[in-house]
Amino acid sequence: MEGINFAIPYDNQPIGGGHSAAATLFGEVKLLTSWIDPSSIDIQNKYKQLTRGLESTEDKIKACLGYVSAIPYTQFVRVSANVAGRRFVQPDAWLEPSQAIYAGKLNCANKTYLLTSLLRQELPAENVWACLGNLNSDSQDGHAWTYVKLDADYILETTNPSVRDKLIPIETVGNIYEDIVYVNDVSVRAIPERKIREPFSSCYNCLPFLVDYLDRGLCL
Repeated sequence: MEGINFAIPYDNQPIGGGHSAAATLFGEVKLLTSWIDPSSIDIQNKYKQLTRGLESTEDKIKACLGYVSAIPYTQFVRVSANVAGRRFVQPDAWLEPSQAIYAGKLNCANKTYLLTSLLRQELPAENVWACLGNLNSDSQDGHAWTYVKLDADYILETTNPSVRDKLIPIETVGNIYEDIVYVNDVSVRAIPERKIREPFSSCYNCLPFLVDYLDRGLCL
């Protein structure tokens, strides 16, 4: 794992839209940064509830991590809605963090966006990021986790029961976590020249890693 210091600024990404296979329920287009939402009243209230009586930053981080880790995992978050007689179905939805609080199950992306939004109540944007990348173990799979900068740089894992509720120093993970995209509510960064499993060569300024979620009609 490289770490945020090796990531360079990148264009904000258009997520959803009619050209996308995933992410938004109605096909609306949202910028990637909008999935980190520290301004949500629901997120602010949940953070206050989780950290009441706690004083240290580390204890507050662990309280938020424990809460998100305890939400049951599902590979895909399926959402459907009937609006004035028109039915919408999204088999792989990215929920807004304020919606994720009320979901019965979440996948790694939704858990990461929720945890990152909660931690933005405590940490400045430059110190907390949602990280999208690959998890290299017996096979290579897409994954998401939260990245924080404190006295050192740490991974916060919300879906692996063997490591959750821990701050994992990045120097201990080797190549297991392959970071590609970093995002918070302020900006998007990416590791340059990172090998992508499914290149999307027709897209100039969009990140190939997000191909399933991009509105490719807006990519230049």
